[in-house]
Formats: sequence, structure tokens, C-alpha cells
Amino acid sequence: MAVQEGLLTLSRFWAEKGCLVLSPAELEIPSGELHPEVFFRLLEGGTWRAAYLQGVRRPLDGRHGRHPFRLARHLQFQVVLQGTDDDVRALYLESLRALGCDLAVHDVRFTEWVWEARSIAAWGLGWHVVLDGLGVTRLTFIQELGGREMHPAPVEVTYGVERLLMSLTEAKSVYELPWAEGGAAYGELRRPGELEHSRYAVEVAGVDALTRQLQDLADEARSALGAGLPLLAYELAVRSVHAIDLLDARGVLAGGQREEHIERVASIVTAAADYHLEEKGPAAGEVSGVEPSEPEDTDGEEE
Repeated sequence: MAVQEGLLTLSRFWAEKGCLVLSPAELEIPSGELHPEVFFRLLEGGTWRAAYLQGVRRPLDGRHGRHPFRLARHLQFQVVLQGTDDDVRALYLESLRALGCDLAVHDVRFTEWVWEARSIAAWGLGWHVVLDGLGVTRLTFIQELGGREMHPAPVEVTYGVERLLMSLTEAKSVYELPWAEGGAAYGELRRPGELEHSRYAVEVAGVDALTRQLQDLADEARSALGAGLPLLAYELAVRSVHAIDLLDARGVLAGGQREEHIERVASIVTAAADYHLEEKGPAAGEVSGVEPSEPEDTDGEEE
């Protein structure tokens, strides 16, 4: 299945399950759950279902176009289900069938894992889905978001689009995937950008400029929050994560500097979440008094 057809199939499938098909976040983010509109909507609780394609950027994963499936820029298809009692694993398997996956032929395994996104003060429990030996999706029940316990826990389904379609088509490299049937290949459209982003992250990105940018974004985020603009404060804060990743890729973050930067982002995000819920009133995002347990370390996940 071509990339274009796969994306259209997932959009139709989840729309038929009652999801709003949203536009992607207009930000450089490392993972789909940082989408600002989704973040605040989930905090409010209630019943809600949404799906969207999100381009994500991970400078630390750039391999100058040499790795078959590890990319500095890749595509996630994100689904969020809140306030429902759906069997998410059954729905996920149904979506694989819609993509043409014969479950009698392909080996699909669910392995338990703990997810953490420290920059938005979030963690969750769920499954990592491995298809024919390649990790392609995560299904996560979000236990905490914006520093607040989520009850009941919303669930997110995060498809790694390129990896999933590689498994279904038995392509040996993401660059071999057809973007459209009879049209250009994935590599023709996206490999040049992958090469540039990889080189920029490792060789070119200005350390002094990025360091100033982190401080400027933090200052602007606090100003936005002081002006009663929690959405803007959140967006400014999460924009910092890409700058932090670039500094990390340049190899200039010593000791606990990365953690310090991420903690600063998280403090602004939690303040924005608190402000938003206070404005919405006590009915929105009610928090249980139960203390969540500490998440375990995860392997290979971005903040």
C-alpha cells in the first residue's frame, strides 16, 4: 500500500468510528501527543474522539538518509479516545485489516511498556505493537497529563506510518515506499530534506542562537501566561523541545542540562494547564487525590 493510500485509509477508518479528523499541529514537535488543541481538550475530560496526521521532528534520530527506517523527520498518525469503553486493541487490529494486513500471515505482538513525556508532565501505561519484528505502533492509556492525574485515562494510538507500511509491503527501506500508486517514491519526496535536516542538526545548528532561543521562548511563554493566554504559553514552551534536541544533537549539553531544560518546559506547561482548567471551572479536569506512581525509564522515546 502506498503512503498516500494508507493515510487516507486510516483517516476514513477512524472517521467512521466517530473521530474528528483534525489538522496537524503547526509546530516542530517530537511526538503527536504534544498537539496543543489535543492537550487542552484531553485535560477537560468528557467524551471526545479525534484522529490526525502529525509530522514530527527528532534531530537525534537523523542518520543522513542511510538508515532504512530511522529518520529525523517522520510521520505519525495519532488517534485519541477519551471517555469511551472501546476495546482499543480490537479497534487497532481492525484498522490493520482495513490497511490490508492479513492477521493470519503477519505476526502481531503486544508488549507491555511505560511511556513518558516529561516535557508535558505526562506518562502512561499500555502496549508497544511489534509487527513482523518491527515496532510500528504504541497504544497508551495516559495516566497523567500536564501534571494532573487523568481519570478515566484517555487512550492514544500512535501509528509510526513509515514503519507500519514497510512491514505491510515488505519494503527493505522507507525510501522504497511508493508515495502514491504509480507515482513518486517516498525517497524522491523526502530524502533530500532528510539529508539537510540531519546535517543541520549535527554540523550547522548555531549553539549560541539556540541557547538564546530557549531563554527567549521561556520568557515569552511566561509573558503569555501572565496575559491570560495559556494556549500560547503552551505552544511557546513546547517549541523549546526542538531547540533542546538540536543542542543535544550538537553534543553541547553536559551533565543534567537536558533535564534542566525539559523541567523548565514542564513547569510552564503545567502552569498553562492549571490556568486553562481554572478558567474552564471546577467541572473541567477534576483531579483525584490519588498520587500516581513513578513511571519507569523507557527506551528510545523522546520527551
